[in-house]
Amino acid sequence: MRVMRPLARTLMGAGITYAQLDEIVKRAFVEQALGDPDARGRTVNVSRVAVRTGLSRKDVSRIKRSILVPSGREPATLQVGRAARVLQLWHSEPEYLDEQGAPIDLPFDDDHVSFSDLTRRVGGDVPPGAIRAELMSAGGMVELPNGRYRVQKRFFVPAALGEDLIVGFAFIVAPLLETLAHNASNPSKALVQRVAYSDFLPENDLAEFREVSHARASNLMYSIDEWLTQHENKVDGTGDASGRVGVGVFCFEMGTAKNQ
Repeated sequence: MRVMRPLARTLMGAGITYAQLDEIVKRAFVEQALGDPDARGRTVNVSRVAVRTGLSRKDVSRIKRSILVPSGREPATLQVGRAARVLQLWHSEPEYLDEQGAPIDLPFDDDHVSFSDLTRRVGGDVPPGAIRAELMSAGGMVELPNGRYRVQKRFFVPAALGEDLIVGFAFIVAPLLETLAHNASNPSKALVQRVAYSDFLPENDLAEFREVSHARASNLMYSIDEWLTQHENKVDGTGDASGRVGVGVFCFEMGTAKNQ
């Protein structure tokens, strides 16, 4: 739960629904199981993958087929969230567009074309009021003085998915999880995995801790980056490389007032 809660917060902020995450996680389990040979070194079959992952053979077969699709032809298997689907229909279905093809303003409820009618077309058991609240909170639509609603966005993203977040997943979260998995399965060849923390640091010392950790971490990373620069092969298309290697440093504050 301590791992999943910040992940859930981040994904919801980026507009990723549970259904989408569920499909991604299923694929990750299947890909990992397919990549692990059995005791005789043979590729595992669908039934063995189903046993290892806990998924049905039908799910495994479907995901395996999608993995084999050539690059650029990945099937669109991820389910779109209801709020996102509402925006899609609002921008594409003829009854919600004016003569110029622009989305029209909608009343919340009416016998004919309305926001409630639009959400019902999306399906599911979520009431129109809940979807309205979510879209308005995300700036996806606004309420006009006449009581109608005007769409403001084409795509549903509750919070800005900035470059820092993408870099964080690619260069911090994924490498850290790879190191944890490697060390758990290869303790005799463990990679560096160290942490310094305290549960009893006075709040008055928090600002100084931030300054000290930033300065010392910056010095460490500069020295490692300098060493890597001196020893790596220059990018000229020749020579071998070990793949991506590195050291990551980050500060964390769990349980402080700002992170509750």
